Amino acid sequence: MGQELETIGSENEAMVFHPRLEDAEKEQGEKRLLLQAFDMFTQASSSLESAFSQLQARVQRLTEELETKHLELERSLREKVEVQSYLKTILERLPCGVFVLDPGGNLTLCNPMASEVLEQSHSNSIHIESGSQSFLSTEMRSYLSASAANGGGKEEVEISVQNGHRQRILATSGTPLADACGNPIGTLHIIRDVTEVKALQEENKRIERLSAMGEMAVELAHEIRNPLGSVELFASLLVQDLSGDSKRWAENIRIGTRSLNTIVSNMLHFANPISPVFCTVDLHSIIQEILRFTDPIMSQREAEVKTALAADNPLIVADPEMIKQMLLNLIFNAMKAMPSRGSLTIGTRSVDFSGGDRPTPGLELQIQDTGIGIPPENLGRIFDPFFTTNKKGTGLGLSVVHQIVERHSGCISVKSEVNQGTTFTIALKNVPEKG
Repeated sequence: MGQELETIGSENEAMVFHPRLEDAEKEQGEKRLLLQAFDMFTQASSSLESAFSQLQARVQRLTEELETKHLELERSLREKVEVQSYLKTILERLPCGVFVLDPGGNLTLCNPMASEVLEQSHSNSIHIESGSQSFLSTEMRSYLSASAANGGGKEEVEISVQNGHRQRILATSGTPLADACGNPIGTLHIIRDVTEVKALQEENKRIERLSAMGEMAVELAHEIRNPLGSVELFASLLVQDLSGDSKRWAENIRIGTRSLNTIVSNMLHFANPISPVFCTVDLHSIIQEILRFTDPIMSQREAEVKTALAADNPLIVADPEMIKQMLLNLIFNAMKAMPSRGSLTIGTRSVDFSGGDRPTPGLELQIQDTGIGIPPENLGRIFDPFFTTNKKGTGLGLSVVHQIVERHSGCISVKSEVNQGTTFTIALKNVPEKG
């Protein structure tokens, strides 16, 4: 009985403790699963963290590459803008016109110089609207249309166009333009205004002709001068031997010969200037000599001659023959300005030239006439070669005077009033007095 109870107790006890063992095992299994899940989570987290790190590194690398590409793109765009601005500046500053025609013959690009030459209104722009060809002149439109048709002529062609009241000569050349595939997209033209160049070429040809004529005139002048000297000599001998009307006629021959000799001398001085031979000369003595030489002419014209030689020191360094030629030209110019009678006054006075540490002594020579005077509009041109208001004059007398004064380092000025007279003033440096 006792043993049965013990056995029953043992069975009951075994029955009581069996559920606890199952719970423990279950708990252990859950723990293992939890540990496995945690291990898997840890592994997944590690993989994810590694992938994130790789992704972050790649993003950083891509960001850096993108920044580099961005900087390169900005630099490229900036360089393109600079190149475009540079090319635009070149086109705007080019001294010749540059323009582009599309296949239809319309202007698509035109720099300011071309706008001016083509008489367009887009003088401050490079790119222009299509269809501007309607503003071109007929001659230009005709040429450009032909150029667009044949792909642009490489040879420079000169065409003449009318610009208002002015005729312009334009030199143009063209070349075809094509895209990357070789398809024609228009023609590029360069245009130059050669009006002034052509005018200078014509002027140069005229000067060459005048130079040839001048050389021939100089040779003729030399040939004429010798017989003139003989004629004057024989006329002077006749004046001494003849009397009455015959003497007066011989005197007229001598006067006319002297006038011709002066004209020939002026031509020689102008065409072939001779280097002056300087020496110390007395200006008053030269003036008296010239007045004795011109006295017969002045008497014939009934002109009064006055002198006022007041310079303290009349000595100058000069070429005496040139000074004589200068005085003769000024006196003959005064005589031509006084058709009948009149008064001629020749005077000198001492002056000081300013400049340097102290003034330089000099003298002024004045030749004053009471002739018809010089109009104000002609005063600035009287020393120009071949300018004259006298139908019988050559226009060389005063030009030679100006040339001689310059060669003596002097200066000349003129004052004149119409119907009142003219005064020429020449300033020359003195020879310093000794002691």
